[in-house]
Amino acid sequence: MSPSEGIGTHLKEIRLRAGLTLRQLGGKCSIAASYLSNLERGGSSPTLATLTKILHALGSDLESFFANAAGGAMTGVVFRRGDMRVATDTARRYTFLLPRRKDVKAEMLDEYLMPGESEPELESLDCDVAGVLLSGTLELEIHGEARQVLCPGDSFYVAAGRGHRGRCLGPDPAHLITVYVPPKY
Repeated sequence: MSPSEGIGTHLKEIRLRAGLTLRQLGGKCSIAASYLSNLERGGSSPTLATLTKILHALGSDLESFFANAAGGAMTGVVFRRGDMRVATDTARRYTFLLPRRKDVKAEMLDEYLMPGESEPELESLDCDVAGVLLSGTLELEIHGEARQVLCPGDSFYVAAGRGHRGRCLGPDPAHLITVYVPPKY
């Protein structure tokens, strides 16, 4: 089975558990039912941005979607890199640095945004998001404000409900750590 077939099969399972038709899901996430059908059949692979949009409409998220039962237990207070979940496409790579547990009150990601990505859609989250740019150059846009260019060491904070987007500028990936409080899940 190809990775796209695995993603499609899993998406279909979640959609059916949610009791939604392809058209209903398409209406909730503003994605054509024909595209969703193609994804479910393994005919194409979504970007992380598109997958996030679909999962949000299904009441889920990337970390849950890519949860790997074969990974480590993620118990205690130290979390080993080899046990962390990773989601990736050609434009972005996310490593979920903290486990999903009731006693963990934040979500933290190690993110790489690759050069050449077209301008992503504005996203509005139900949680605050903060981050620090470790390397590369990041263009950050927050709805209603002028775009900002961040350099390594610069940080940002976006309150819940504010539309925002970031993308890599320059030839090297933008590497950042982001924190979501409370967690998005």
